[in-house]
Amino acid sequence: MATKRNQAPHEGLFLKIFQNLDNARHFLKNHMSEEIQKRFDLDTLRLEPTTYVDEKLKKHYSDLVFSVRLIGYKNQFAKIYLLFEHKSSPDPLTGVQVLKYMALQWLDLQEQHMLVDGKLPPIIPIVIYQGQEDDRNMCSSFHYLVEMPSESFKVYIPDFSFAFFNVRGMDEAKVQEKILLKFYVEIIKYQNDPSVKEIPPRLVRGLIESLGHRTALEYIDIFFRYLVKSTGFLTQEDYKKALELLPEGGEAIMETLADQWMEQGAQKERHRAEEWIKQEKDKWERQAELKATQETLIDAATEQYGPLSGMLHEKIKSIQSLENLRALNRKVIKTQSLEEFTELVNRAAQN
Repeated sequence: MATKRNQAPHEGLFLKIFQNLDNARHFLKNHMSEEIQKRFDLDTLRLEPTTYVDEKLKKHYSDLVFSVRLIGYKNQFAKIYLLFEHKSSPDPLTGVQVLKYMALQWLDLQEQHMLVDGKLPPIIPIVIYQGQEDDRNMCSSFHYLVEMPSESFKVYIPDFSFAFFNVRGMDEAKVQEKILLKFYVEIIKYQNDPSVKEIPPRLVRGLIESLGHRTALEYIDIFFRYLVKSTGFLTQEDYKKALELLPEGGEAIMETLADQWMEQGAQKERHRAEEWIKQEKDKWERQAELKATQETLIDAATEQYGPLSGMLHEKIKSIQSLENLRALNRKVIKTQSLEEFTELVNRAAQN
């Protein structure tokens, strides 16, 4: 069910940008149909302190829930559900998650006795994706996700649509008025393009001119930390030059970025160490299994023919194929003589 989320910049660029009501309101005004907009009093837009994404799926999805008053209805609110997909390619079955989260929201409202006249409020589901993969395979109608043996089945299957937006495909002209949305869209679009090097100085100048100093520093820090993680085209010198445009506070951001670079370096070193340990462990486990299988074969042959010669002992221990050793273990009780067994061992040792 719904749980509280402690919002923080490190949770992701998306959450920080869209939990700002001005940004969310501007986005909705430019990306919802006029028919729906005229039913909403967007001045009453409110962010709910709720998330419906369970722990298992948090690495794939983030969400924000807004409520907004419906014009012409007494005390009735609608919900706007923003689901952000983290995956590198859009999941065609995202609609299943959307349906699940919408149902959870309605159940929450019912359990909290918040239904007006016993009716469920409308929920507008919006999926936002910022990956690089083509999104043409996305199905925004739930019926497209279900195999229908005949038309008769459709009456039993829920159907709904959700708005799907790939940030990389958004019209930049629609977000020009909001500086944070403008740079958010621009960074997502060009993070894997060499032209991303032009963004940091423009971002610093733009935010300092448009926002209060403290707020500008906060967002510069968030944007830069995201860029450090997401693009390889920017150097430490690029960030340093951009931060020099600040009247003050740039050194603190640079220290934060330095910590991030050190952490990323440490993570790479840890990953290399973990890979080496895994390889060594696999090698050790194989050697242990090889030795145990050799000893099992020696024991079985000794049981069959008495103590083995030192030469035959060494010959068995020279066999490095587990498959060959296991085959010899199966055959030892079927051999008629030590000579026959020795011949099999010689062949296995040569392979």
